[in-house]
Amino acid sequence: MTGAAITPGPAGVCGSSPPPDWSNTMKNPKLEGTCLIDCIPQTGECPVGCAECFYNGRRFYRTLEEPLLPALQEAMDKIVRVNSGHDSNLQRDKVLEATLRYPNKFYNTSIARFDLPGPVVYTCNGRRLILAEPPAAGNLMFVRVRTSTWNLDEVDRAVEFYQRQRGIPVVLTFMRYYSREAVQRPEDYEWRKSVLNDYWCIRPEAMARVMARYKGTGARSCGTPSSSLCIDCRNCEFLYWDCLGKMKKASKEAYWNRQLNLHSKTR
Repeated sequence: MTGAAITPGPAGVCGSSPPPDWSNTMKNPKLEGTCLIDCIPQTGECPVGCAECFYNGRRFYRTLEEPLLPALQEAMDKIVRVNSGHDSNLQRDKVLEATLRYPNKFYNTSIARFDLPGPVVYTCNGRRLILAEPPAAGNLMFVRVRTSTWNLDEVDRAVEFYQRQRGIPVVLTFMRYYSREAVQRPEDYEWRKSVLNDYWCIRPEAMARVMARYKGTGARSCGTPSSSLCIDCRNCEFLYWDCLGKMKKASKEAYWNRQLNLHSKTR
């Protein structure tokens, strides 16, 4: 570990005490004021096991013992965010069956498989960096990169591969750490509340410094230096509709390519 020593959080909390139990909170306060709504068909913790996962370890805003399936009427004027914490490529049949009824939805995954019936958000460095080619269907909505102030070489590679070379939007998600031992540059982090729970969060000036590194690349941040609420970000909403347009274009191009191939075979 480099830099200054990390001091304990409020009331002596150092990232080792149990988090609050938010199991009775049924609405995600992070989404308040947006067109997004959560849907998680699976139960239990996500077995992918990404380090410092906010979903596992009793830090999610609701119980994991029951699936989260919004009523169709509740979701009709919303964009359904499927598996914000779990993975849409795990128990795929259950996920696809449960979400078939929602007209507007996108899927989250950290597994490089994109053949899902809608836009896909791919976390490319859940456990390790995997740079997978985008699908021809055009449904890769954006690539999420778990970002800290000490993994920027990895972030550089993802931004170059997806954003600069292939035109796929890249969103940097700045990690929050519950374990202070995981923080390798403590001078860039502070103990504070993020939505519901306390974490070691990146300092606003450190986040601004990292984003300055990617100025001109097209890469964007999840949230802002002063807010992690979705209403202050809106990336998912904007990029969802943008991705639908790309999917329609890709579908038309595929159709006309098939027609040209059929025509050439009949000549």
